[in-house]
Amino acid sequence: MALHKRREESGRSVARVLLESAEAVELPPAEFDEQNATIEREEFHPHLPQLFYELREGCWADPAPMVQSDSIFVIQGETRDFWVRIWHTNDARTGIARLHVLSCLPIAPTVKINLPFGIQQ
Repeated sequence: MALHKRREESGRSVARVLLESAEAVELPPAEFDEQNATIEREEFHPHLPQLFYELREGCWADPAPMVQSDSIFVIQGETRDFWVRIWHTNDARTGIARLHVLSCLPIAPTVKINLPFGIQQ
């Protein structure tokens, strides 16, 4: 994880830890202020409670496929996959300083088609 420093409005410097990994990461339950979450598109907003629930309960964050960045992760909610960047307040990952939602995609259920006998696939 990379340590990034940022200046707050008060002028003091604050360190935040950007979650980075090429492997899946187990996130412990974390506390955070929902006001520190930003979104790429306003239409994601109604689905954010799913993401907030997962982060507060603890979840797995999988590296985003086909992205050349070790800091973008996919977190699976009940009905949506959230592509996110997460900055933690400490190395223990129990507090989230900032959360940015890049994408929010509906989960496509697995469809299985049974073909009748005698038909070549």
